[in-house]
Amino acid sequence: MTTFQAPRAGEQMISVEEAQERVLAEIAVLGTEQVAFTDALGRVLREDIVANSDIPQADNTAMDGYAVRADDIANPPARLKVIEDLPAGSVATKKVEAGTAIRIMTGALIPDGADTVAHVEITDAGSDFVTVKQSLKRGVNLRKRGEDMRAGDVVLSAGTFVGAAEIGVLASVQKSVVRVARKPEIAIISTGDEIVDVDQPRPLGKVVNSNSYSLAALARETGALPRMIGIVPDTREATIAAIESALESDFIISSGGVSVGAYDFVKDALDALGAQTKFWQIAMKPGKPVVLSRVRDRVYFGLPGNPVSCMVSFLLFIAPALRKATGQKSGILPPTVKTRLMGPLKSRGDRRNYLRVRVVAREGELVAYPMTAQGSGVSTSMVHANGFAIVDTGITNVNAGETIATVLVATPFSE
Repeated sequence: MTTFQAPRAGEQMISVEEAQERVLAEIAVLGTEQVAFTDALGRVLREDIVANSDIPQADNTAMDGYAVRADDIANPPARLKVIEDLPAGSVATKKVEAGTAIRIMTGALIPDGADTVAHVEITDAGSDFVTVKQSLKRGVNLRKRGEDMRAGDVVLSAGTFVGAAEIGVLASVQKSVVRVARKPEIAIISTGDEIVDVDQPRPLGKVVNSNSYSLAALARETGALPRMIGIVPDTREATIAAIESALESDFIISSGGVSVGAYDFVKDALDALGAQTKFWQIAMKPGKPVVLSRVRDRVYFGLPGNPVSCMVSFLLFIAPALRKATGQKSGILPPTVKTRLMGPLKSRGDRRNYLRVRVVAREGELVAYPMTAQGSGVSTSMVHANGFAIVDTGITNVNAGETIATVLVATPFSE
């Protein structure tokens, strides 16, 4: 008869912070590849981007209006002769002299002699002559040469995560091909005789393999490429074979089989493969039985089988590892903010508890609405949850209205 496994000597729970430190200490930065700058969205730059010229190239106007001399409009109303029209992209052929103005459109270069732009709203919008009804200080409505970037400046540093703004900067400096981190490949294993796939019949007592798909989705959201190994039966031999086949990938994740159950074979398989295990347990809920090992030259994460435990563990430990592996320099760990609870929270107090909440920005503060169900097997508690409210060891109740530390795993909602 099979029986439960006894805890192994030296297996001690460590804190979440220590677990994160140990994870990041194991992560090496991966290689690079070159891509078209339009394909760099969501990637991490691995080269410094240098401006090839001043932007703007010269002083230009921030407004539609009239290029004038500030002295000429010092005592409004001032009537000036319009000597030229200047659309964006053109260069003036005439100089602004005393008593004259050039009609100018946003983005056009400031003509010689002008030192101010009278925006059209303070004029009569005249064609041959214009009346300016308000005085302006010298330099108003001008964008100065190099105000955005100077030639030779590093405008984007290696390690920068590329979003829409960064794509715009790459286009501005005409960097059509950029070097980025290659996407990490993650092999995903789901263990358990009780697991069936989404397109298979589900007899009573069986569980659909949701973990592999949620983990693959999280991997993609973090910029990685998931490789689905499939469902592995609860045998030592099958678990060893699955891990060996997964070693072709940069990282390996398994769900299930890491606790002390009679049919949990991940620990035995790792021992057989000569793995160097860094930790087995973390003092947290959900997600106590989390494994970090190095199998040959690959980093292995063994996650619990409960779907919430699996996803929470990924967001707290694996997502930061992937960010470091791509060379990202900031934002490695998810941010922790203060939120005001909109409902009470309960915890047993035996371990730090990460309770799912919906964080909303409301009237200048962040408020947190607890999910209705908080069990580690309640996958729907992750739907619309964008934060984990932290209830520390020894605390069993947190009242509505209290402020609580909350890990943000997605952007706060707005009401």
